[in-house]
Amino acid sequence: MERVLITGANRGLGFEFARQYAQAGAAVIATCRRPAEASKLQALAREYPERVHVHPLDVIDDESIDALASALANEPLNILVNNAGVSPRGERFENIEAHAMLDVFHVNSVAPLVLARKLHPMLARAPDARIVNISSAMGSLTRKDYGRHYSYAASKAALNMITRAAAHDLSADGIIVLALHPGWVQTDLGGTQATLSPAESVAGMRRVISRLRPEDSGTFLTWAGQAHPW
Repeated sequence: MERVLITGANRGLGFEFARQYAQAGAAVIATCRRPAEASKLQALAREYPERVHVHPLDVIDDESIDALASALANEPLNILVNNAGVSPRGERFENIEAHAMLDVFHVNSVAPLVLARKLHPMLARAPDARIVNISSAMGSLTRKDYGRHYSYAASKAALNMITRAAAHDLSADGIIVLALHPGWVQTDLGGTQATLSPAESVAGMRRVISRLRPEDSGTFLTWAGQAHPW
């Protein structure tokens, strides 16, 4: 049975990843900061008691990451989906503050790398393991022809660079590392005017993940499997 760990699984794309992978028969390690408050996720775990296991995880807390890694230490991990992310509202050139920007970088850029490092032994045990970093078109330098969104866009660009570097470092272990743009999705971040439902986006991303080959490591792809400009 394929084992999949998903961060930020209590809502949006993270929850949909957990739902679809559980429905497909995978063992799902669904993480979020406050599991007791994640009613939808807890309901999913009750629906699939043998497949969905909910774990607490604060991706910017080293002790929380270490506790999760310790709990999973004896099992291989096939897929790590680094989905947890934040985007500040109303950010403009005029109101940028260093501490707020660094908080966004910690969650969106640094945490996925630290989590991958702490879970590396479990990933290395699995054949064809994959680390999937949920990025964004907003992290594309080529496509950045508008202002604002400094923290989110820059943090996703940093995540793309981290993806490229980790792909090289983990190639000897056979681990594929990918940056994936989910499209414009109807979530709290994407808004109601977005063109994709979470179900459509995640179904597409799961197809991409399932078809990954070693030569795809270090690439930036869309939810439909197309190359995205850096």
